[in-house]
Amino acid sequence: MSSTETFCGQKPDNSILSSLRRNRLFLTILFLQMIVGAVVSHYFGLNYWGRLGSTLLHIVIRMVKYSFIFATLFIVCRFIYAAIRVRPDKPIQWIIQDTRSYLRRYVKLLDGTICFLSVGFLFTNFSCLKSLISTFQPFSWDPFLTQLDRTVHGGHHAWEILWPLFGHPQITTILNTAYHAWFVLIYVTLFVACYDKRDPRRGMVYLVAFALTFIIGGNVVATLLSSVGPVYYQHFGFGDTFVAQMQRLSDLDQISPVWALELQERLLIAFHDGEYIAGISAMPSMHVASSVIMALFAFTYSRWLGWAFTLYAVMIQIGSVHLAWHYAIDGYLGTAVALFCWWFAKVLTRRFYSASNAAESASRAT
Repeated sequence: MSSTETFCGQKPDNSILSSLRRNRLFLTILFLQMIVGAVVSHYFGLNYWGRLGSTLLHIVIRMVKYSFIFATLFIVCRFIYAAIRVRPDKPIQWIIQDTRSYLRRYVKLLDGTICFLSVGFLFTNFSCLKSLISTFQPFSWDPFLTQLDRTVHGGHHAWEILWPLFGHPQITTILNTAYHAWFVLIYVTLFVACYDKRDPRRGMVYLVAFALTFIIGGNVVATLLSSVGPVYYQHFGFGDTFVAQMQRLSDLDQISPVWALELQERLLIAFHDGEYIAGISAMPSMHVASSVIMALFAFTYSRWLGWAFTLYAVMIQIGSVHLAWHYAIDGYLGTAVALFCWWFAKVLTRRFYSASNAAESASRAT
């Protein structure tokens, strides 16, 4: 698809209403998520809209910050390119013209901004509903999930199998760093999907799959299988099964930093304080699920990039278990949810494009 084409094969109409119409599949999914969240919260007598406003402000500030970082990095990279390859007489003027040319060729500015800001509503709704999981469904699945995890892994806890390979201070720190890098990569891939206009359908598949993964996996399945994971197993009264793992991680932290331990403690305090963006949920692993979605998206650009993100998803799976955030089966189910949502997103997007093209053809015919 040419960079000057829209969903229907025509030159883009840059009005806001036209942009909303072009992206209505993604926006409709987010709207339905918000309505369901409001209805369910009202049923339980909870102030959903109050939570929504407070959480949205926090997330939008973060998204604006990342957008500024992306724009700054782009300009710095183009300055370096200009200095090494182009060497223009007027660097500032060259950068301005280069940026304008790049935006015209590759960036869908209005559509991208609407979609990127709408992602803030997705995260806000997700966070609000996640913080209410224990209200909807008290944490109770951990003993069953622990036993199932042991059965799947031949009578051993998954972390015990991984420990001989990854239970070293520096390796644990590397896994922890990769785990934290997830927050940045999420925004990078979403930014690309929203703004890259070389193939709008590719970006729409990713946005729809991403939204469905967080709604189906992070809200619906997470509520049905309400659980806290190994790190909080003892705190919520399920026993001392994972005390040894937490002690070993603490010992490693004395040699090389394991930042997950501090974050886990802060999350628990925030959860008990009732903060809106501090929900606890283990099954399924949304870190793994979203990493799989990112890998599938990366494959649409190139094979090597796809395999790089696949390797990263494997690291997230290992890190989620090694750092005690999840049972291994949390990641397995997260992968299954991601694969289903990716397939479903492709079906929805294909039908949406077909319907849009048919409607446009009928409009031209009349």
